[in-house]
Amino acid sequence: MAIVVKKFGGTSVGSIELIRSIAHKIAITHQEGESLVLVVSAMAKTTDELMRLAFEISDHPSRRELDMLLTAGERISMSLLSLALHNEGYSSISFTGSQSGILTDAMHGNARITDVNAFRIREELGKGKIVIVAGFQGVSPAKEITTLGRGGSDTSAVALASYLKADKCEIFTDVDGVYTADPRLVANARLIPEIDYELMLALAYSGSKVLHPRAVEFAYKYNIPVEIKSSFSFAPGTMMRSASNMENRKTFMEDKKITAIAHKDGLIRYQFNLEPKLIESLKKWNNEIFRYRFVEGVLELVIESKYENEIDHLMVSQGFDLYDKSSVWASISLVGLGINLDPVFLADLLDLLNEFHIESISHSDKTIDLLINSDNLVECLNLLHKTYIEESK
Repeated sequence: MAIVVKKFGGTSVGSIELIRSIAHKIAITHQEGESLVLVVSAMAKTTDELMRLAFEISDHPSRRELDMLLTAGERISMSLLSLALHNEGYSSISFTGSQSGILTDAMHGNARITDVNAFRIREELGKGKIVIVAGFQGVSPAKEITTLGRGGSDTSAVALASYLKADKCEIFTDVDGVYTADPRLVANARLIPEIDYELMLALAYSGSKVLHPRAVEFAYKYNIPVEIKSSFSFAPGTMMRSASNMENRKTFMEDKKITAIAHKDGLIRYQFNLEPKLIESLKKWNNEIFRYRFVEGVLELVIESKYENEIDHLMVSQGFDLYDKSSVWASISLVGLGINLDPVFLADLLDLLNEFHIESISHSDKTIDLLINSDNLVECLNLLHKTYIEESK
C-alpha cells in the first residue's frame, strides 16, 4: 500500500475556510489504497502572536516554557483539520509530535531529530485512518516537549516520510513550487519543474523560504522524492530528487549555469573581537547563524533580525566585546554549477554590479554570495535575474 506524506504550511491552514478547502481537496484527490499522513504547521501568524505574548511577559522568556507555548499552534491546526476530514466522511486521528514518536535532543527552541518511532501512526494507517501530525515539535529523552526551530514542520514531514518509507512527500505552500527567484520581487521568475537535492540545499541555505535546509538534508540522505506544490491548486509543482533520476537532467543541468537566485533580507551584522568569553558564549547560542567569517582577530556573524534580542541578551549577560553592529544588510546568492571558479564570470559579475555598493563577495562550491545594502536588494535581484536567467543562452 502506497504511503504519501503531505505537509501543509501556516498560510495553507490560515483560516477555517482554508482548512475546509484542504479537507475537501483531499477528499477529491485521495486514491483508494493510498495511506495518508498529513503534517501541519500552526495557522498563519499564530506562532508570531504566541511569541509576542511571551515577550510581553518577559524580555528573555524560558526556552522550555516557550516550547510549551508555541506547540499549541500546531495542536490547534491538527485538531481542526481532523474535524474537517470527519465532515468529509473520512476517519482521521490527530497526534502531537511526541505522540507521533518524533524524538529529539534536549535543545529547546532548535532541537534536532535523533530518531523516529512512529509505531502509532503505522497502527492507525493499518486501520484505514488518515493521520494528522503536528509539525515543528517532538520530545526529548527527558520527556520534555521541544520545538525544531524555523521550518520545523518541513523537517517533521520528511523525517516521517523516511521512517514510513513513503512513496512520496508533498510540501504544500502558498506558491506553486520553486522559482528561479522570489516571484513576489521578480515578476519574470520562472517555475522550476525539477531540481536535484544538492542545488535545492544550496538554495535553502541561501535564503529560499520554500523548503528548510534540514528537510532537504533528510530527503537527500534517505533519497526521498519531495514535491513542492500549491495548497490552493494542488497542481504539479517542483519535484526534488537525485540528479540521476531527473527526467530533463541534460537540458536543465547543462544549458544554464545559474539555476536560481536566492535572497534573504533583514540581516544584522555583528563583529566581535575574538576572546575566550565569546567562544564560550557561542556554545550556548542555539539559534541559526546565517553567515559567518573570521578575519584578523574579528569574528563576523550575520544573523536574521528576529534573533537580535537573543544575541543582545547573550552579549550583555556574558560581557564580551562588540566591535561593530549594523542592520541594513541583505544577501543575494547565485546558485548553479561551474560558476564559483570561473574568473571570467567573476569579472562580468563585478562589472554588472559596479553601480551597487557590494559589501562582500564569497562563494561555495555551488553559490556566489553577495552582501549588499537592503535598499538595493530588489533592483539588484532583478538585474541579476534578467542577465543570468532571462537572457542566458
